[in-house]
Amino acid sequence: MDRNQLEVYIQNGEMDLAISEMEQERAAALARDDAAQAALATNDLGVMYAHNLRQDEARRAFQEAQAMFVRLDDPAGQGRATGNLAQLEERAGNAEQAQALYLQAADLLHEGRAFDDEYATRRRLGKLYVTRGATLQALDETTRALAVKPNPSVWDRIQCFFYRLPLQMMGLGKD
Repeated sequence: MDRNQLEVYIQNGEMDLAISEMEQERAAALARDDAAQAALATNDLGVMYAHNLRQDEARRAFQEAQAMFVRLDDPAGQGRATGNLAQLEERAGNAEQAQALYLQAADLLHEGRAFDDEYATRRRLGKLYVTRGATLQALDETTRALAVKPNPSVWDRIQCFFYRLPLQMMGLGKD
């Protein structure tokens, strides 16, 4: 299912129909023995479950997608599934678990050269740190996010420079 079609389902309040369609797509991919498409569909299905507040089903789908991406040796896919699981844990109030998952997802996305997604994941982790009062970690994650941001603006580069200064002065920043 493409993003536009999903948006239509969401706007019309037809999430159950969207979930049913995605479950069929996943089953068809498994029947064709298309492991890559099945992994993508499983991850997307987890997103839909989460959107529909079916947290346990979403968690199982993300964990299954992670395992499928591992078998495919696809670190970017694994990173996306891990990042989705991190968001789910964060919404559930499991900040420690979310933090660990965000870190793992960012590393996997970097390995898979999915820099747009790594940027977004590091920004989410930075925001999580802020909510937990971990200002220095938030600052560090923000600089890491800006360092991998595809097509950074001049303003992004300036921010990255100035955000690194206090970290380096305290011996905490990466050179």
